[in-house]
Amino acid sequence: MASLTWQAANGATVPPDTTATFKVSAPPKTDIWRRSEADDVFNAPYIYTTMRPAAFNRISVTVSGPWKTQFDQGGLVLAFPRHDGPTRWIKAGIEFFHGKPCLGVVGNDRFSDWSICPMAEGETKATFEAVKDGHSLWIYAVKEGEKQPLREVKWAFIDYLDEQKQYEDMRVGVYVAKPTPDEGDTEATIQASFADLQVDRDH
Repeated sequence: MASLTWQAANGATVPPDTTATFKVSAPPKTDIWRRSEADDVFNAPYIYTTMRPAAFNRISVTVSGPWKTQFDQGGLVLAFPRHDGPTRWIKAGIEFFHGKPCLGVVGNDRFSDWSICPMAEGETKATFEAVKDGHSLWIYAVKEGEKQPLREVKWAFIDYLDEQKQYEDMRVGVYVAKPTPDEGDTEATIQASFADLQVDRDH
């Protein structure tokens, strides 16, 4: 299989080696979120590779960071640009909520939904895996070799697996966001670390 070509968006920089541990930083007031058609934000720094949706199999990564401010977050992102409407996307990662890091998943077809699961006390690192299963995308948290299902996104690939049709390539990668500025230092950034980034695809 040909090696992956990585790109960067929204101020991120492609690391020299995505197979090693690398960092991505985000300034405040960045996010991936769509509350309404008029409130559609996708300005979080991210690195990504592109492929046909039918070729995607899985992506996994371990993310850690100094999560401390409401909604500090980082993890996996999969985006499906469309000719006939706004981009669909799915993100899964750690998100700081009510004083604690949580395992968060957001699916965005028309508008964003959100689900969270607690992490063990003191944990700031987690491994996430997203796997295509037919038309669905399964999101897992992986700990000590055990997969914990977090969500099945039924609509993820339902419109994209007909090889006879032309689709825009999907974007698959990792992101960091900081929706809420730090109190007392409104310019402070957040820097997350990513390790063991793996992407499996067909030719």
